[in-house]
Amino acid sequence: MKVEKTLSSLVLVDSNMRIIPEVLDFTNTLEQKGMSPNTVRGYLNDLKVFYLWLTQEGLLFYEVRPKHIPSFIEFIDSRSISGRVSPPTLSRYLATLSSFYRHFEALGGFVEESPLVKVEGFRPTQRRGYFRHITKNWDKNLHNYFKRKHKKKIDKKRLFPDAVDKCYETIESLWNENESLKFRNRLMFKFLYETGYRVSELLHLRIADFDYPDPTEKTGNIYLIERDNEPPDRQLKTGERTTPVSSTLLQEIDDYILYHRPEKEGVDYIFVSHSRANFGNPVGRVTVEGVLNEIEVASELKQIRLTPHALRHTHASELQDLGVDVNIIKERLGHGSIETTAKYAKPSIDTLIKAHERYLARKEGVVSDG
Repeated sequence: MKVEKTLSSLVLVDSNMRIIPEVLDFTNTLEQKGMSPNTVRGYLNDLKVFYLWLTQEGLLFYEVRPKHIPSFIEFIDSRSISGRVSPPTLSRYLATLSSFYRHFEALGGFVEESPLVKVEGFRPTQRRGYFRHITKNWDKNLHNYFKRKHKKKIDKKRLFPDAVDKCYETIESLWNENESLKFRNRLMFKFLYETGYRVSELLHLRIADFDYPDPTEKTGNIYLIERDNEPPDRQLKTGERTTPVSSTLLQEIDDYILYHRPEKEGVDYIFVSHSRANFGNPVGRVTVEGVLNEIEVASELKQIRLTPHALRHTHASELQDLGVDVNIIKERLGHGSIETTAKYAKPSIDTLIKAHERYLARKEGVVSDG
């Protein structure tokens, strides 16, 4: 069972390389709704695990009932190194299955009801709090699915200033013997950190997509421009937008292109490979994530995985700390709704403390005046 790429889309195939038709029908619907290739791939990766479990249990997808769901969750746990997946990971699997079965419920036919409903006679005490059920209103009918309790922890999705400084120091030492590669990797890190771009947006950028650096100006713009026939990893998820950035960042982009970037005819993406095998070819998502992983390991970062998504969260949260209006953050990140932005922009504990100190000072002033 694996996810394969065809000429037009991603598909799930079995061990005999046969496409799973119901999954193809589901993902075609996702694509018609405008979901990005990376989002579709995420659904497919979860469904791949589900179909591996179906094969193990000897079940067809429409034969799954609520009583089978605990077995599926145990199967997910068995694939984890720690023996138990995290609450967010479990929630993601269950959400994928919810969408999958709701798709076929809407079509009618052989799937009459999602298996992600409350198991009759099930009591949370039977598993000592291992699962719990929550309710959601789907089409005015009450459905339930099991979800692992999620303990409140510190924010693992953002870097704080000392960690950012440590990353820059690590970049200097890791690639100290290759100045051009060091310049590219530092620029990729800085770019993601200072723009909050998705990795696909970083990979989408071409040489003509930024303002020429003007030393008399503090800022300039980078432009995300829609283009036809872009590979899935380089497609824009939320359309075109203009992003103001510092003139310093624009200068570093220009310096990379002029003095460090390997040139290859016909390639005008900004970030390219420096290796002999792919010299001058555009880098992909794996390269960017690999560079960040090397920085994370060498920096010995605690409580966080250094990913493009983490740097996006960091950028949004720092804007929040500075008191930037959430609507501006929304536009900068290219979000479709304020609710999505609110999930990204989390004020730090220092910001919360300072806000409360201001509240106390104002309160004391009101009492004194009274």
